[in-house]
Amino acid sequence: MRRTFLYIAGFASLAAGLPAARAHHSFAIYDFDTEVEFVGTVESLNFRNPHIAMTLTVTRDGETSVVEFIEGAPANMLARKGLTPDMIAEGTRITAYGSPLIKDPGKFFLRRVRLADGREFE
Repeated sequence: MRRTFLYIAGFASLAAGLPAARAHHSFAIYDFDTEVEFVGTVESLNFRNPHIAMTLTVTRDGETSVVEFIEGAPANMLARKGLTPDMIAEGTRITAYGSPLIKDPGKFFLRRVRLADGREFE
């Protein structure tokens, strides 16, 4: 009887945490139907979990701007795919692809990165 109670209590605890975990991983705030390409130089990088963040200095038509990638894949997932922080360290020139934040189209979700040597990481 006690064992059954412990199983039920453990399952209930796990189930109670699902809405929070599910809400964290909702990407409905981004327009994933749109993907914008940026070629520029990494200005800052936070290669950390739960999601990396990066700013990129981009020059288009003679205008320089900073693009904010406020969220991307988890650092450990990118590292498993072979992308390490030193490969996109500050000062590195890369091509980055992002989907805009719906409420603030000047901020992006980082979808993929292409290095100067052509390697690409999603």
